[in-house]
Amino acid sequence: MIRINLLPVKEITAEVGRRQDLLVAGLSVSMTAALVVGLYMFQSYRLFSLGSEASGLKKEIEALNVQLKEVGDLQQKVQALEQKIKVIDDLTKKKVGPVKIMESLSLATPARLWLTEFRESGGNLTLGGLAVDNQTVADFLKSLATSAYFANVDLVETTQVEQEGVPLKKFSIRSQLLYQAALPPASPQKPAAPPAPAKGSK
Repeated sequence: MIRINLLPVKEITAEVGRRQDLLVAGLSVSMTAALVVGLYMFQSYRLFSLGSEASGLKKEIEALNVQLKEVGDLQQKVQALEQKIKVIDDLTKKKVGPVKIMESLSLATPARLWLTEFRESGGNLTLGGLAVDNQTVADFLKSLATSAYFANVDLVETTQVEQEGVPLKKFSIRSQLLYQAALPPASPQKPAAPPAPAKGSK
């Protein structure tokens, strides 16, 4: 009878199984390590890219801030120039305006009316004087109202007084001064005449 010793075969099989387990474990550890290293490198690259992008955005923001400052400075310069132009315009009006106003006032004053008060403050005018009668005062008011340099002409009061025994009307008038005369309304344009008929046409 032949006897076969199976013990070495079992030991060999067990050894092979252990080696396979170790190999699988080693491969698993290696793959895990490779995955971890890959993720780390990917995150590092991503952080580097984000850092570069952030630096670029900061530079763009700095450039925009410079541009905004330049725009703000330009707006301030424009406002300063506009203010200077307004001051020059006001001075021009106040330089030329009083001459025209006094000329217009002189033309509007009737022969039998005398001005004794001329007071102006902030474009508001107060006139006072004497006239021979109410009609002369009314004519003066009408002349002022039609002048281009006076607006909102209003008679404040009239009282009866005497000057050296002569009865007179004392009056007070308020008005607004227009240093730059208002332009008259444009007259409507007349329609063009139709063309003349050609010679020989019926």
